[in-house]
Amino acid sequence: MSVIGDRYAESLFDLAKEENKVTQYLDDIKLVGEVLGSDPQIVQFFNHVLIENEKKIQLLDQSFKGNVDQYVLNFLKLLVQSRRIRYIDDIIKSYINLSNQYLGIEGTIYTPYKLTDQQIQDIEKAISKKENKKVTLKLSIDSSLLGGIKVQIANRIYDGTIKNKVEMLKKELLRK
Repeated sequence: MSVIGDRYAESLFDLAKEENKVTQYLDDIKLVGEVLGSDPQIVQFFNHVLIENEKKIQLLDQSFKGNVDQYVLNFLKLLVQSRRIRYIDDIIKSYINLSNQYLGIEGTIYTPYKLTDQQIQDIEKAISKKENKKVTLKLSIDSSLLGGIKVQIANRIYDGTIKNKVEMLKKELLRK
């Protein structure tokens, strides 16, 4: 991530805390990321120096007005006017990280089979207790795993898969 992206994300995050809208801004910024990330030419359009800022801002209004908070929309307009929209990916990633640290933690469960909502909630509860924060997990099916689950949160991995246990057993046997 870039220093510029981090600074802009911190500014938006500070505003979100001040307005008590951290979660809403998180949803809004994810929506912005999905829309702008759906086609690389969109960000190129907003970066283009020969296109007038008024046209860019008009397009932002047409796309996001009523769909995101007015402050988030104003933030996007500021990025266009200051020619910083090219850092939008870094800003979004940094804002998501800041929000996750503030609200709790987001992670992924890797498993070879589908889990029920109750099983996911039980795993979230166990990991939340271990992390001392509210953890939200999304499910990712990984058919390369033989069984068990692996949970990844930021740079930490809790690996309870059969594949991992077999590899650990193999290392232990080869050491002796």
